[in-house]
Amino acid sequence: MLRLPEYLKTGIAQADNPMNKKIRNILNEYHLNTVCDSARCPNKKECYCSGTATFMIMGNTCTRNCKFCNIDTQLPMPLNKDEPENIAKAVNELNLNYCVITSVTRDDLDDGGASHFASTIKQIKKVNPKITVEVLTPDFKGSRDALNIVLDAGPDIFNHNIETVKRLYPVAREMADYEQSLFVLDYAKRQMPELVTKTGIMTGLGETREELVETFRNIASVDADILTIGQYIRPSKKHLEVVKYYEPEEFEELRARALQVNIRSCIAAPLVRSSYMAKKAYDEIIRLRRVD
Repeated sequence: MLRLPEYLKTGIAQADNPMNKKIRNILNEYHLNTVCDSARCPNKKECYCSGTATFMIMGNTCTRNCKFCNIDTQLPMPLNKDEPENIAKAVNELNLNYCVITSVTRDDLDDGGASHFASTIKQIKKVNPKITVEVLTPDFKGSRDALNIVLDAGPDIFNHNIETVKRLYPVAREMADYEQSLFVLDYAKRQMPELVTKTGIMTGLGETREELVETFRNIASVDADILTIGQYIRPSKKHLEVVKYYEPEEFEELRARALQVNIRSCIAAPLVRSSYMAKKAYDEIIRLRRVD
């Protein structure tokens, strides 16, 4: 088993940090989940103490069994009809001008939870139309109807993660499909060409450099604007083992390769996750569009 490098070790958010306490209190008050907690994100300390969080809707149990993910896979609970409004209240109380909404996968629901996503977006925009809303969605089994429900609600950024290279899908994402995930990104962009689209992948599961570059090309082919690349960290002994820890310099090389194949913005570093520096990446795309 590989030893975790020092550059991947992070501290715990200080319980007495005022912003950390504020976020914790608001999450408890409105009974909200964050992917920061459920997925054991290594950036939780940095994000919570700076006043940001990625809200995870539709519960904290998933209907899929991705071998890299720490989120529970037991039978999901019924949807909380008050959740969209409570998310909006929390966003308002935290004075956020940029928020990220993600979810577990809910294959048990007729629309995969698309309507719940849409309600959450609308409630946030109702509280403050100027808030920038990024959604990080599941694949909705490739349903155009479900995707349309989310897109019609008016998110500013549409994010769906590829996660890994095509060859490793049967190992890491046996209930998902590589081509279907590409389709989701492609469909969102074709339906709304001005929409900022985004995806993310992990390294360290046994992929080759050639496979990574091919994945970059596939992502560029569906005109995704933003790519995030980070190191896979094994959540527990029940999950896939880490095959390789990439050095920080290797992430710089991967970022350069992604930009070479015409992905417009790429954030790559060992601890990068889907929502990390989300506003910075979005602002960069808006700036580049103005230049063009």
